Amino acid sequence: MPNLIASALARIEKLPKSLQNRALNFALSRAVPFVGTAKVHYEKVSEREWIAYVPNKKGVQNHMKQVHAGAMITLAESVAVTMMGMNLPAERLPLVKSLEAKFVRRSSGRIRAVARLTEEQLHRIKTEPKGEVVIEVDIRDETGEVPVVITVVPAWTTRKKK
Repeated sequence: MPNLIASALARIEKLPKSLQNRALNFALSRAVPFVGTAKVHYEKVSEREWIAYVPNKKGVQNHMKQVHAGAMITLAESVAVTMMGMNLPAERLPLVKSLEAKFVRRSSGRIRAVARLTEEQLHRIKTEPKGEVVIEVDIRDETGEVPVVITVVPAWTTRKKK
């Protein structure tokens, strides 16, 4: 049985192409309000790859007019955990186990994140009652450079029966 995220994405795919991206971003920002606050915009969502960006605009900038470190971390966490979450059976609960960020250079412009799952990771997410995966999120700025290296470890467990 598909979970809430997968079900919502399936409904969005039935909309006209011109409305799908707007509906996707609206739905995800309503489900996780901080995603909207951090101005995360999703470009692509699929079973094994999620792509999103944060624009370099007021509200998510630091004192140097760059995308704030917290917005970069939110972006990475958002694509990794939500991608994993959409693949979980409905009785599983997604969560963040850990996240490591190493800032390597100043950024320029908007920040784009790409998170991918391997076939093995996808199989484990769909079949194991409890587990975790390591996702190296590819973060790039407008120049194509890597300002930060972020590793997200999302985990899942089986929901407790009420």
